[in-house]
Amino acid sequence: MSIVAAELVWRKPLEVSNVGTNGGRMLNSDSSAIVSSVKNNVFPDVPQAERAAGSTRYRKVFIHIANDADLPLIAPRIFVETRTPGDDSVTFFPGTMRNTETQLTGVEQQYGAGVLNSPASQNATTIAVLTEGAALDCFKQNMLVRVSDKASIDGAGNEEYVTIDSVPGYVGAVCTFDITPALANAYSATTTKVASVYQPGDVAASIASWVESGTGTYNEGTYPVLPDHIATVEDDWTLTFTSATAFTVSGLYSGLVGTGNTSSDFSPTNAVHGKPYFTLRSAGWGGTWTQNNTVTFGTHPAAVPIWYKRIVPTNAASLSGNSVILAIDGESA
Repeated sequence: MSIVAAELVWRKPLEVSNVGTNGGRMLNSDSSAIVSSVKNNVFPDVPQAERAAGSTRYRKVFIHIANDADLPLIAPRIFVETRTPGDDSVTFFPGTMRNTETQLTGVEQQYGAGVLNSPASQNATTIAVLTEGAALDCFKQNMLVRVSDKASIDGAGNEEYVTIDSVPGYVGAVCTFDITPALANAYSATTTKVASVYQPGDVAASIASWVESGTGTYNEGTYPVLPDHIATVEDDWTLTFTSATAFTVSGLYSGLVGTGNTSSDFSPTNAVHGKPYFTLRSAGWGGTWTQNNTVTFGTHPAAVPIWYKRIVPTNAASLSGNSVILAIDGESA
């Protein structure tokens, strides 16, 4: 069974605000899901005073691969499918599983979209893109680029991916660069979207930073701890032995999640989903453990952390129903 579109869930972070603590870890609950095409699902409205003064706002989201078979999303590509029609611009850039707005540097590589500034013929190896401004710097040499004349992400039309094969040059907001391979199709100006593409690598829940402190052993190579693509969260875990065979497990953020022993699999339940945070297999235990011996490890959810950046220029015009569409595609087994 492959990953389906309904299993690609946009989720909110721990905090959504305009202060430095904005962002953080992914909230993994039904209420954290961001519903597409709903007003203010990511950004709030821009009041008149803010439009007049101009502003820059950030919002963090997570693209969660909530697949019950724990299938990885293979070679995903993330891009702006439809840019904002307003005077503002919305770009995005990669985040980390835990970073907050105060940890952003302001020089993160932006990804965004424009439209063809002039028609591009079949077999063309150079294209000119009308961007939302050279200062956004969304196109770089060696970046993957999506070229599409589809009216919507799944609509009729042509779509292809090419790589920028030169240092892009700007004349005003028009960015021109060479591409490889040559275009397989011909494209019209203004109606053809051109977007820089972020490639995060395969997406799957994972276990990290396994450290044993004691006289026993656990064979992580043969019996790796199993995360769950729906229930695994971002956390640092500490397993503490209370005897030679019994232990407790606590998360830095999740708190105490249960007690277990070396003779049976340990699968603490994430009550939000009724599925395990992870499964620690009994067959992996070896050696002799004693009271207060510990094992520490981290878990990472099957998600891609992304930051949106919205820039409202000074004296931006009012526009009802302004929006931007971010899309992801990829493969699954």
